[in-house]
Amino acid sequence: MLYPLLITFYLLGLIIAAPFHPKARKMLKGRWQWRKRMRRALPKKTRKRIWFHCASLGEFEMIRPLLDTLKKEQPETGVVISFFSPSGYEQRKDYPCDGVFYLPLDFERNAKLWYRYVQPDITVFVKYEFWLRYMQQGLKYGCKMLAVGCLFREEQFVFEPWAKPWKRCLQDFDRVFIQNEQSAEKARAEGLRNLSISGDTRFDRVLDVIRETAPMPEIELFKGENILCVAGSCWPPEEKLLQQFFESNGMPVNRKFALVPHDISKKHIQEIQKRFSEYPCITYSDWQNGADMSKAKILIVDCIGKLNGIYAYADMAIIGGAFGKGLHNMLEAASRGIPILFGPKHQKFPEAQESIEAGFGYECADYNSFEKKLKSGLGNPEFREYAGKKAKQYIVSKAGATGHVMEYLNYIIQKS
Repeated sequence: MLYPLLITFYLLGLIIAAPFHPKARKMLKGRWQWRKRMRRALPKKTRKRIWFHCASLGEFEMIRPLLDTLKKEQPETGVVISFFSPSGYEQRKDYPCDGVFYLPLDFERNAKLWYRYVQPDITVFVKYEFWLRYMQQGLKYGCKMLAVGCLFREEQFVFEPWAKPWKRCLQDFDRVFIQNEQSAEKARAEGLRNLSISGDTRFDRVLDVIRETAPMPEIELFKGENILCVAGSCWPPEEKLLQQFFESNGMPVNRKFALVPHDISKKHIQEIQKRFSEYPCITYSDWQNGADMSKAKILIVDCIGKLNGIYAYADMAIIGGAFGKGLHNMLEAASRGIPILFGPKHQKFPEAQESIEAGFGYECADYNSFEKKLKSGLGNPEFREYAGKKAKQYIVSKAGATGHVMEYLNYIIQKS
């Protein structure tokens, strides 16, 4: 089988890229001597334990409602969390549980040792994170095997002819929780029978976030009496559209903009500042360090962890990513009851099409459609009120997946 060779090539690629690429460097450093780290950091098992594996921060936020509910309903159950990507590990490495680790690369020996150290009673893979050796070894180890938050499409790799070992593992899982009926139909057609349509726990999470998010008086001060548009997790395509909008229409009166780029490297922040240099703008860091923001119309947020709080003050949002590889999280904005604009590449994200059908999400395929919808959002309070109401109704109607999954988890915790 070529799979071990591919993983070896991937490791070599990380080694070659590490001197030049911070993410590759972190991935290597985080996995260096992982066995020694686990023996030192992981407490001896004295109670039942669940292992959750996430690709990155987005998948962690998907299971966060499960983790919080587990603490309340099963306080004697231990939890281990693993990440593939630094974006998850770096931000959640201090999450209170038995241990948070990078997942070692998917070699058979690594997987065997992992189960020997972690000793999970239940293993949970989140969304798409199906690593073959860890699936195979988990089934051999004898723990309960679950997948949560799955979305299956025609092009899903686990249903490709070359991926039969992955599909056989999924067929042997105790339960696969799927987000919607369309995914369930595809999974059934591929021979999966251990399915539950649970919905998406992210909807529960964004409702929790509303209750947990602290006020941000600095954003309230920046907004003042103006209409605030937030470009969340934006990339250069969204930034260029905004630049073209300002060039064609000028800076709208009594309107302000907050740009929260996905890439907050110094180089990219400087590129954004140059792009909007004709307009009064300020970075969040400069403002916090005492720079005058009284005339600023554009706030460039050059730090992480602020977006959720900023959405609380937004009157509309532009969600980045859908002019490139794919749409970023739009549910955080939707939960605040505001209209949302995004690009055309959102087919892998069912919430995007559902938002369009619900009446608060708007696909912008080009500049003309972007300009039209942005003008409507900025200038028409009835438009914002209607879309905002639809957004809130949508989020509330989709909540409840956590309870569905927890019902099964509670059952197998008692049985395991």
